[in-house]
Amino acid sequence: MIKHYREDFGALNCPVVCRLTGPLDPDRLHTALGALAARHESLRTTFHGRGARLVQRVHPPGEPEVTWHEVASAQAATEALTAELRTRIDPERWPARVTVWRQGPDEHLLCLNLHHLVTDAWSTGILLRDLVACYDRAAGGSATLPAPGWSAARFARAQQEMLGTDRLGRHQQYWRRQLAGARVPRLDALGITEGASRSVAADLPATTVTTLRELALRERTTMFAVLLALFHAQLYRTTDQDDLAVASMFANRDRPELRETVGLLAGMVLLRARPGRAHRFTDLLREVHGTVIGAFTHQELPFQLLPGDLVDTGGGRADDVMFNVMTPVRHRLSAGDVHFELVVPTEIGSRFPFELALAPVGEQRLQAVLFQAGDGTAAADFLAGYVELATAVAAEPGLRLSRVSHAY
Repeated sequence: MIKHYREDFGALNCPVVCRLTGPLDPDRLHTALGALAARHESLRTTFHGRGARLVQRVHPPGEPEVTWHEVASAQAATEALTAELRTRIDPERWPARVTVWRQGPDEHLLCLNLHHLVTDAWSTGILLRDLVACYDRAAGGSATLPAPGWSAARFARAQQEMLGTDRLGRHQQYWRRQLAGARVPRLDALGITEGASRSVAADLPATTVTTLRELALRERTTMFAVLLALFHAQLYRTTDQDDLAVASMFANRDRPELRETVGLLAGMVLLRARPGRAHRFTDLLREVHGTVIGAFTHQELPFQLLPGDLVDTGGGRADDVMFNVMTPVRHRLSAGDVHFELVVPTEIGSRFPFELALAPVGEQRLQAVLFQAGDGTAAADFLAGYVELATAVAAEPGLRLSRVSHAY
C-alpha cells in the first residue's frame, strides 16, 4: 500500500514563489512581509497535538524572519529553491519560512514557503496580491486592499453549524447516490510504486489551449470540465477501466465571507465518469460537466463524513489519484519600479501517489505537471499521452473514444 503524507520531501509545503526585478529595497520587503502576516493570522498560527486533540495557536504580529542568500546565477537560485521546497516545515514551531536569493542588484527570487495546514491554492493569489500591495505601502504608495475574510476558526464554526442543519442530509444523499459502486483507478496500471514523488512537466500548445477554450464555450461548460474529461479519457486508455472516480480539491469558497480568507479551506471531492460508455469525447464531456456541477453544489460536505466503503479503492485510498487545476491568478504585479512575477514551481513533491496538476501561465499557456510515486518511469508516457489526446480532441472534438487507445 502506498504511504500518504510523507513530509521528508516537502510534500506538505505550499509555497508562493516570486521572481522580483527592479531596485528591491530589503527593508521595505521586510516591512511588507510583516504587514502581510499581521493581515492574515494563518501565517502566524502554529499547531499542537494530533488527531481530535489538535489545537491551533494564533500568535501576535511580530518581526518576520527572512533569510537572504547571494547566488551567482539563475541556475544556482533554482537549485537552492529546489532544496528549500523539499525541506519540511514544522507547523509546531512556525508555519512559514521566507527566503530570498539575490542574483544581482535588480534580480531576486523570493520564496514564501508555507505549511499546507495554513494555505491552499486559492490563497496563493491572495498572498501575492497582498504582498505587492504591502510593499507598495511600505514604499509610500497608496495601494488599497479589501477587508480580510473569515478566520479559520470562524470557518470551522460555520462547518459545525452546517452539521446541525438539513443541508448535511442533502449533501450525504447526493454523494451516496453519485458514488455508489464507484472505483478508484488501479495504481498498478499507472506504474505507481513506493517512494517519494517525482514530477514531469509539459506545456499544452497555445493553439490547443485556445481551441479547447472554444470547445468549452460551445458546450456551455468550463475549461476545468474539458481538462478533467481528457484526464478520464487518458486514464481509460491506460487502465482499461470504464468507470472511474478521481479526487480533486475544490476551493470551497462559495460564501462571499471566504473569498479573501488565507487558509486551508479546500475540500476533497470525487469526480466520477464512465469513459468506456461514451461514444465520442463530446459525450464524455457532457457527462463530466454534470459531475462537476453536482460536486460544486455539494462540495461543502467534508469527504470524511461519508461511509468509508462507499467507493471501491482496491485496498488503497480514495485520493490515490488526484486531478487539480490551479486557480487563475495575476502572475505579474508591480509596486513602483519593482515587478513581482509568480513562478509555478515543479520541484515540489506531491502528497498523493498520482496527481495531475494544470496551472494557467499567462493568458495562453497551460502547464501540466504530473507527480507519481516511485521512480516515475510511467509518468512521462502518461503525460505525453494526455497532451497528445488534448491536441487530438482540439482538432476533432467529436473524436470517437473507441479510437483513442489505438490511433493516439
